[in-house]
Amino acid sequence: MKSYSLNQHVFRLAAGLVLLSTLAILLSVWSSTTEHAKRELAESLEVARYVVAEVFSNREEQLFTNARVLTDDFGFKSAVASQDNATITSTLENHGNRVGADVMALLSLSGSITSSTSKGLQSGQQFPHPQLVQNALQQGGQNAFIVVNNELYQVLLLLVEAPNPIAIAAIGFKIDEPVLARLKSITLSDVAIVAEKQDSIIFKQSTLSDAQENYKRVNGVDELSWLSFIPSNQAQLITQYIPLFSDSDTKITLELSESAQTLLTEFAKLQKQISIIAALLLAISLIIAALFAKRISRPLRRLSTISQEIAAGMYNHKTFVTSHTTEIAALSDSFQSMQSNIQMREKQIQFQARHDLLTGLVNRYHISDVIEKKLSNKESFSVIGINILRFRNVNDVFGYSNGDFCLHTLSGRLEKLGGEAARLSGGEFLWMPKSRLSGNDLASIQTELEAPIYAENVVITLKLSFGQLHCPEDADDSSTLLKRLAITLDHARHLPEHRVRYSPDFDAEYTRRISIITELKQALHRDSPELSLVYQPKLCLDSSSISHAEALMRWTSKTLGFVGPDEFISVAEQAGLIGAVTDWVIKRAINDTKTLVDNNVDVCVAINLSAKDILNKSLLPQIKSRIAEAGLSPTQLAFEITESDLVSDAQGVYSELGLYREAGFTLAIDDFGTGYSSLSYLKSLPVNELKIDKSFVLNLDKNQSDQQIVKTIIDLAHNFDLKVIAEGVETLPSLSLLNQWGCNYAQGYFISRPVPVEQFMQWYKDNKNTDWISQ
Repeated sequence: MKSYSLNQHVFRLAAGLVLLSTLAILLSVWSSTTEHAKRELAESLEVARYVVAEVFSNREEQLFTNARVLTDDFGFKSAVASQDNATITSTLENHGNRVGADVMALLSLSGSITSSTSKGLQSGQQFPHPQLVQNALQQGGQNAFIVVNNELYQVLLLLVEAPNPIAIAAIGFKIDEPVLARLKSITLSDVAIVAEKQDSIIFKQSTLSDAQENYKRVNGVDELSWLSFIPSNQAQLITQYIPLFSDSDTKITLELSESAQTLLTEFAKLQKQISIIAALLLAISLIIAALFAKRISRPLRRLSTISQEIAAGMYNHKTFVTSHTTEIAALSDSFQSMQSNIQMREKQIQFQARHDLLTGLVNRYHISDVIEKKLSNKESFSVIGINILRFRNVNDVFGYSNGDFCLHTLSGRLEKLGGEAARLSGGEFLWMPKSRLSGNDLASIQTELEAPIYAENVVITLKLSFGQLHCPEDADDSSTLLKRLAITLDHARHLPEHRVRYSPDFDAEYTRRISIITELKQALHRDSPELSLVYQPKLCLDSSSISHAEALMRWTSKTLGFVGPDEFISVAEQAGLIGAVTDWVIKRAINDTKTLVDNNVDVCVAINLSAKDILNKSLLPQIKSRIAEAGLSPTQLAFEITESDLVSDAQGVYSELGLYREAGFTLAIDDFGTGYSSLSYLKSLPVNELKIDKSFVLNLDKNQSDQQIVKTIIDLAHNFDLKVIAEGVETLPSLSLLNQWGCNYAQGYFISRPVPVEQFMQWYKDNKNTDWISQ
């Protein structure tokens, strides 16, 4: 077959393609502009629909807020419960005037109108839409659009509960011409609302003029075709129908309309212009292609061949092409530079893909491949996981450059030990020694690796945890091994020696922790009844009265059963859920304190806070706001902070505690004697009370050492002008000793076990006059 040059091919093809190309461009442009016009109209209607939905949603939220204020009003609920019609009507009128509602009514649970401020809803009549009443009873509330007395309203039905449903409150706003005019000004689309009952129009309100009402209606842009975009004398309205409400015999529909005529005319002009330009550009392109085809075809073919060879990994080209054309010569030089750079970057990428750039050790992906190969070859080997404890503190205290130096130094020490070492992430390493290590061997290596590091005139001592696995006994694939290694390291950091050999029991503990995190997160999110607060009273020994109580959280999971607070609080702190737990406890405790006050139970409720809670600067303003909303004073709440938490960020904690003290809250050091007891922090801490840990009190009447410790703590606290609370009081002799030594408060099972708030109120009333010391 005869071959042709590129120039000949261009001309031969151009002559045949020019007509087809022009036609294709015209059709493509026509189709594209048509679709674009339809999208413009569709987007305009969609934006309008969204805005209308948002407006009605905001009105619904306003209705809900106003209705909730009404239904939560204690006086209103009392009037409803007592069927005080005069008070009900007055409340409805006042509330309606205050929020600008057009409809205010109270319905019985059967749907009968008890009281109303609207002429269309007469007392004694049945509510015209019984299904809405049923929905409100089932769902606790119902939003809808209804026609009353030839006028359209957006209404919300909301249950009145005390605490069981006793009535239904209805509140609504009129949908009239100003509302539609406002919607039109926002959406820039014409709006109409039509209500039909049994196929007869009972209400219609529209922003369309009489002339526009006669325009041809098109139901959405999907009914438009390319023929629709030919300018004509017949005006068209693109209308979108949105159902607002429907029941057995009534249907209310919102109509959004856009006039398509202006847009269609503009697009028709644009289509003509683009058609002319496309034809001219196509002709010019053919001429340019013919002129340059011959000049560039030969070097381009050569460069094409070379690029394919480079793509195949061949980087041995020294000379590419020679051309008198500057661009072709530059392209040839670029190809040569590209070959060199690709070769260099490929080597660099291969290294980076398998190594940690900071330490030079292999990374997780490479060591995973090594482990898989060893396991597939049935090799027996050990894996040691190494984690730098509190490595973040090293970066915070000494700076990131010194932190990086520590990582580099530690990796060098690992390489000197032989075997294979990898950096997994952060301060976590993996080491595979040449042979299995005994416990003593691992202890010696720990000492060697924890040797001080000298960096930039500072001495840094790292504390490491070690987790050891033996393969293939402990894992038969790399993913399982790395997972169990992480579990083992987590277990090791809680041990005094920070070393542990993997045990299958760790998997069960890990699974339980994951279950606790998952279940607790869901319970907090749902405010599940699985969670509860119980209250343990504190006996004031000075007056022999109950004036304080401690709020204690309890969790009985449907799947996990009873989970002790020591367990789930610890897991919550590790998982970052302690903030959500604290928020739940504070909210519930404030509500319960309000209940106690309302029932004449005058006690100060103590809530436990962690150092993380105290350092959360947004917590104190939230607490202030909530107690203000509940009508409580700061003296009715107290906070207990565990002693060991105080050293985590002493300066920050002291500063924040001072703000709590200034706000009027009572503060106590919890579990005193078990952490880092120090006279210096007792002197500077802005606290009111000191709580002796129960480990010193449980056997107080029998153990003389405990007696000496407790008496010393009481005297010490009083010297610092602090009041003393003893928890764990379980016998009368212990209580008598505490009273004799001047302890201010006692707490324990001898007085009362922790009980729910309802039982606590009854217990308080039963024991208000009990003489605890003389019994």
